[in-house]
Amino acid sequence: MLEPLKVTFDKNVYEFVVNPNKETDISDNERAVFRLINGFIVNGRILPFISETCLTYEAVAKKERIPVLAHRQPILVKSEGMLVTISSNPNIFPGNHFKDDIYLKGAIDLGFKILPGKRFGKLINPNIKTEWYYYLNEDYFETSERYGKIADFIEEMGGGYTQYLNLITTLDNKHLNTNEKLKLFRGNIKHLSAAVAEWSDGDSVALHIAYGLDYFCTYDEGKNAKPNSTLGQPIYNRLNQKFGFNKVKPEELSRILGN
Repeated sequence: MLEPLKVTFDKNVYEFVVNPNKETDISDNERAVFRLINGFIVNGRILPFISETCLTYEAVAKKERIPVLAHRQPILVKSEGMLVTISSNPNIFPGNHFKDDIYLKGAIDLGFKILPGKRFGKLINPNIKTEWYYYLNEDYFETSERYGKIADFIEEMGGGYTQYLNLITTLDNKHLNTNEKLKLFRGNIKHLSAAVAEWSDGDSVALHIAYGLDYFCTYDEGKNAKPNSTLGQPIYNRLNQKFGFNKVKPEELSRILGN
């Protein structure tokens, strides 16, 4: 029996894979493809994954992103005797929209595993249970080191988190930390939303590669973003050459599996 394909699903296809009957305006052919992919997961031919960033940063409503990401206490430090624990603040996340709760439960029931974010001080979603995360049978720091190198590679080419940082940084605030910079942001909110989405894309791709998965399934080609977006052709080509990163559309994934 062939090994199942390990596939990361981007936010723009994830909900359709979980529920191919989702009420929205897509073609009958597209819906048929999502039904096939859903069936491949049920039959064990695909092991499905989603990045934690899609369930945290991208799940926060656009109007709430500045107060959430600029929170004054993103890190909690607890001390008990000689033991000091440092962790992300779970109280920052504003809560899932009911739609996100429905699809998250459906994804877990279908067999999705969540790729845990690796950034220090990351935004966390308290609705995600520990057992839903995916970990390799290796030292945690080995995976984190691989992720860091890949994320750095993406950012050196101008993609991922770099675009968010460049947007909120000015000559006057460059000495401040990112939270303080964001509090002072007076730019275009649509541009900020696009930068957060690009940050999520960069981290999602870096996690996907670091965990050694097979295909990254998305409709995103970076056409509506800057030329150096993570999923745009120039950076994709470099990632493919250096790390063997493979990006596919749902239709292509279906054909790979013989339909």
